[in-house]
Amino acid sequence: MDASTQSTELTGSFTAAAWDRIAPIMAEIEALPLLTRLSDGTLPPEIFRHYILQDALYLKHYARCLAIVAAKAPDNAQVLRFLGSAQKAITVEQGLHAGFLTQFGITAADLTSAEPSPTCFAYTNFLLATAYHRSYAVALSAILPCFWIYWHVGEAIKNQPVVEGNAFQAWINTYGDPQFAAGAREVIALTDIAARAASPAERTEMTDAFVRASQYEWMFWDSAWRLETWPV
Repeated sequence: MDASTQSTELTGSFTAAAWDRIAPIMAEIEALPLLTRLSDGTLPPEIFRHYILQDALYLKHYARCLAIVAAKAPDNAQVLRFLGSAQKAITVEQGLHAGFLTQFGITAADLTSAEPSPTCFAYTNFLLATAYHRSYAVALSAILPCFWIYWHVGEAIKNQPVVEGNAFQAWINTYGDPQFAAGAREVIALTDIAARAASPAERTEMTDAFVRASQYEWMFWDSAWRLETWPV
């Protein structure tokens, strides 16, 4: 089951409505040159190197967001379910990073000295602030796009013809992997459970957080394509 099929099966749910809301953003994401050239293997190595370094920095903060969100869950069942899905995603991504950091000659010293780009800095601070200061339901909605959009993109690229010798095939395999999909489905399901218990005002906040994080997902890939650095 791909991410588009999943959204269809969720018809009438909070997450289905949220996914429909970001349709214009998803159209822009699917057209990003970084993703189209990653898919066909023509992405310049320096751009991918920039992206994977920023993604490693992002994941360090994202993991902390997931821990905060889990701590806010209303019962032990949801705590354990969320931690399980989060662990799946983090384990998969850390394995991916380890391979690519070696493949593209990124050392431990490079990681230690790397500075988050303006977009990476803004996105991770948005997630951390939302996780700390908003409700469990709103925080879930903020962290969900990273799971769902990567699943969607990974499935879409995976279903295209394989390009022989594509240096980025491991990235495609990771986000099209059933283990990553399972983690995404769990977080989608938990978000719908939280939405059913939320007030109308809180559901509006949930939608706003979901849309903002989806905008940041586009910005993150676009900033890597532009090799974004601090302007001054």
